[in-house]
Amino acid sequence: MKKVLSEWQSYSAMSEFLESYYWATEDDDLGSLLGSVTLWSNDGELFDQAISDDWHTFFVDVSDESHHTLFQSFQVVKQFVNEYLPDITVATPVSGNLTYAIRTICDMAEVQRNQDPIWKNWVAAVDWVTTPNVEPVNESPFLKTGQSLPNPKEKGFRKNQFPIAKVLPVPRPEIPMGPSLEKVDLTQSYYAFVKFLQHYYQVSDDSELGNFLQQNRAISENNEEYRYWKEEFSESSGNKTLLDILKVFLMIKDYFEIEFPDNALHTHPVRKLSCNLWKAAYLSHSQRVQTEVWQNWLTAVHQVME
Repeated sequence: MKKVLSEWQSYSAMSEFLESYYWATEDDDLGSLLGSVTLWSNDGELFDQAISDDWHTFFVDVSDESHHTLFQSFQVVKQFVNEYLPDITVATPVSGNLTYAIRTICDMAEVQRNQDPIWKNWVAAVDWVTTPNVEPVNESPFLKTGQSLPNPKEKGFRKNQFPIAKVLPVPRPEIPMGPSLEKVDLTQSYYAFVKFLQHYYQVSDDSELGNFLQQNRAISENNEEYRYWKEEFSESSGNKTLLDILKVFLMIKDYFEIEFPDNALHTHPVRKLSCNLWKAAYLSHSQRVQTEVWQNWLTAVHQVME
């Protein structure tokens, strides 16, 4: 019989799973997130209710069943890290590597997945949550000798905590660059970004894209999104006036990872576009230029440069 997890059990396993990597590395991004994931109020509710609400949204998006398989629960974790540990350029190495690994594991065949050390650690975290204290383990480093942590949903204490991760996620691959391509200036880059999104709005009539375009299509210092774009353009170009269109494409990928990550807080067309941008970024350039998302970006660039 396959093990299944309730919403609470899957959340607890996610917490133990992420903590195991934090205590192995003391990664700043993981530490910041875990402060919200593991902090409970006196009434046993999660202190940051938004985290709890998001987890519920992701959980029911994967399946409307009350209990999920190990893989379904891991897909919930994928949506969670997409929201809270996005795979962006400035991510700390451990959190970026972990999010990349989680996303790629979700696309693996079962045989390959079962051999992956990140997946094995997830299975161990699930086993730990569903059958705690089966065998003695060392206390987590943040506990004093003999100290225990309260379980917010159960009476009593768990005397031991899930051990730190023994195998860290391997470094995510470098994003392959290509030959020198056409260059655009700041204004051209932003209008090409808008044209790119307009294409997807026209073919999907997606409300989220429509609202974004209505509010942010104009270049103006009053446009907060444009000000953000301007800062990123300056940083990516090294304060130069022109930027290679591949680097602008990677700016869009990072932008979507932050603003429109692939999870149930966003509409399906936006999620799909975010995922396709992420996947295309890691392809070799010869493969990348064959993708639909790159071809649509190139069309948008040429429309602006005409």
